[in-house]
Amino acid sequence: MQRNPAQLKKTVRSTRPTIPRSIRVIPIGGDGGKPDFGEACHQLLLRLDTFLGGISGQWRNDERKKLKAMVLWRYNQLDPFRGAPTEFEHLEVSGLSFHRAKGLEADYTILLDVSEGDYGVPSRIEDDELLNLVMPWPETFEFAEERRLFYVALTRASRGVFLVTNSREPSRYIRELSEIAGDNLRFETIDGDTVHQCPACRVGHLVERKGRGNSHFFGCNQYPGCDHIQRRSAE
Repeated sequence: MQRNPAQLKKTVRSTRPTIPRSIRVIPIGGDGGKPDFGEACHQLLLRLDTFLGGISGQWRNDERKKLKAMVLWRYNQLDPFRGAPTEFEHLEVSGLSFHRAKGLEADYTILLDVSEGDYGVPSRIEDDELLNLVMPWPETFEFAEERRLFYVALTRASRGVFLVTNSREPSRYIRELSEIAGDNLRFETIDGDTVHQCPACRVGHLVERKGRGNSHFFGCNQYPGCDHIQRRSAE
């Protein structure tokens, strides 16, 4: 937010202690097409519900039977619930757009399709023509309103946020978050296994590749956009 020189400067301090690794980036792929963010969302909610059941003694009390999870999306076609969120044993789940999330809070949030593209994050679709008419002057910072909207979605969670992204087209905001959050940002699979973030581009992740002479190395999945490689250590 503060990278926009026209943005009013604010200092934000949490009243709660920091939770390590509270930002999780989950890159997912698709078979020849766009990833299935709806299926990924349901898998992630099931994983989170199972995890919370295992530590229920740490958070459950007479007044709190479930923790809250919000699933958020930029455009309504991404709604994985079609208006009827799935019931879980330990989670109270709701789903809504980034716009409607302003002022709300949950224990966990899942942001869907945090990816580049016309309908991604940031969106490249100019859908705020009426807003532009009443603005006193045009925005000069690229995607200024989209940046504010993403900030709203990102800051709804008090315990942790999951950013589900297209593994081939991760959002530019993931790089910026990585630069700010450092070790508090973690790349992982939908099941929670560690995925090694590319240290060069910071939006891709390392995958094993085969080189000459049957050798193996790790390269960034954003190749050719990022040509970072790491040699495998000798076994």
